[in-house]
Amino acid sequence: MKLSLRVRLVFLSLVPLMFYAFTGLYLLNEQWRVLNDMTDRIYETSNQVDTLVLNADRDMYQAYQAYLRVESGTLDQVNADAARAELAENIKQVEDRVGEAQAILYEKGLQNLAEGESERTINQILIEFKANFNFWSAAAVKAAADGKNNFQNKQIDNSFLTSRTGIDEIGQNIKIYAQSTITDITNELRKTQLTLLICIIVVTLVILIAMYFTVRHIMKTIKSVVFKTQRVAEGDLTVLPDQKYSKDELGRISQSVDHMIEATKQLISGIASNAVEVTKSTDQLTTASKESADAAEHVAQNIQEVANGSEVQARGAEETSRAIEEMTIGIQRIAENTASIADKSSSTSKQAELGHEALLRLIDQMSEVTSVTGKLSNTIETLEHRSKEIGAIAENITSFSNQTNILSLNASIEAARAGEHGRGFAVVAGEIRKLAAGSLASADGIHQLVDITRSEIAGASAYMSQTVLEMERGSARVGEVRQNLDVIVASITQMSEQIHENSAITQQMSASSEQVSASMQQTAATAAVNLEKTENVAAATEEQLALMDNISSAAVHLEEIVRDLDLAISHFKVK
Repeated sequence: MKLSLRVRLVFLSLVPLMFYAFTGLYLLNEQWRVLNDMTDRIYETSNQVDTLVLNADRDMYQAYQAYLRVESGTLDQVNADAARAELAENIKQVEDRVGEAQAILYEKGLQNLAEGESERTINQILIEFKANFNFWSAAAVKAAADGKNNFQNKQIDNSFLTSRTGIDEIGQNIKIYAQSTITDITNELRKTQLTLLICIIVVTLVILIAMYFTVRHIMKTIKSVVFKTQRVAEGDLTVLPDQKYSKDELGRISQSVDHMIEATKQLISGIASNAVEVTKSTDQLTTASKESADAAEHVAQNIQEVANGSEVQARGAEETSRAIEEMTIGIQRIAENTASIADKSSSTSKQAELGHEALLRLIDQMSEVTSVTGKLSNTIETLEHRSKEIGAIAENITSFSNQTNILSLNASIEAARAGEHGRGFAVVAGEIRKLAAGSLASADGIHQLVDITRSEIAGASAYMSQTVLEMERGSARVGEVRQNLDVIVASITQMSEQIHENSAITQQMSASSEQVSASMQQTAATAAVNLEKTENVAAATEEQLALMDNISSAAVHLEEIVRDLDLAISHFKVK
């Protein structure tokens, strides 16, 4: 359900007003409820006091009747005692009930009421009642207890009547007070309710009037704003601003709308004028971008051709540089090998000379060895004779050991025959036998060593004879080697001189090839750099060409936007 703003404002104002009226009526009803509650409480207090007073009056009357029965003389002793007890009990009940009534009156603050015929306060009535009642009760109890029959006693009767009259006046005071109080409260409540009802009506009317003018002012401003915004939505910006604005938020809203319309009008006018300039600029930009694109494309083609030529040149320079580098490496290897050969030939020449010198020394040493070998052969013959003598000595030691062993065995046998006396001799014989056995073993070892030494000396003698023959043959061959070595030394010396000359030539060629290789490498590097720069220029030219295409496309798109903008602006009227 769609509601207008006016209805919403009215509804928004009526809701609190209705709550206010409902609250006022509810308070009026609550006042009546409070009045009824107060009336009930007043009547409750009045009824309590009235009930106590009536019961006290009844008890007082019953006490008086008991007193009269006792004084009549018609009762026997039992009934008389019962009547006296009833008299005392009723007097006590009168005192209790009057005391309760007095406490309630004092609690409610009603002790000063004077609504009766005598216009005395309740406090005065109670004081007089207590005095008269105490006098009557004391006199009645005394008269009932003296055993005399005095049915008529004017003093007691007058005290009874006076006391009872005071009790009745207390009840009248309470009833009159309750009625007058309720009447006064009711009258005041009616006045208050009438005043409150009049205030509710007046406040409601004032709120309705204020609501009417407020809603009217709001709706007037809103209608003006809606009218202006609708005109702006239709494209009409020729709406005139208000001459006067209110000093509240609605006035500021209306003023802000007028300022917004004026700013929009200036904005649309500026956009329209700028759109014309943009259209001219886009036409110029489109033409310039096309011309620049054509020129950039031509430059790109030329640069691409230069790049292709530079690439071929760089590739050729690189291959030439690689070939020269390989040749340089070969020449360097030849130079290194030649230098190595020269070094080795020099070393060989030196070694040949050293070998010649060593050969001469070897010849001298061979002569010395021959003489030493002769001396050694003589020494070996001498050793052979000495070994034979040592063998004979070893055989003698062996025979001595065998004889010593036999003697020690005989000594042991004799010691055994001697018994205890020959025990020490047996020990000595055992030790001698051990020494003989050791000497025999040593003699056998010496004999074996001598045999081995003799065989080795015989072999050495044979070897020495063969060595002498070989030394003589070696001397002859060393002479032949000396002659051949002299020829080799002469050849190596001549070859070393030629190799040194070739090594110098090769080193010079290697240095020249390195210079050529360095020049070709520099040329190849320069060609590569030129090729890289040419490729960068080509890439930049292609990017510029693409950028010019984008600019051309953007110019076309901008022209379309300007046309759309002109179409959109044409809906607005600024003049």
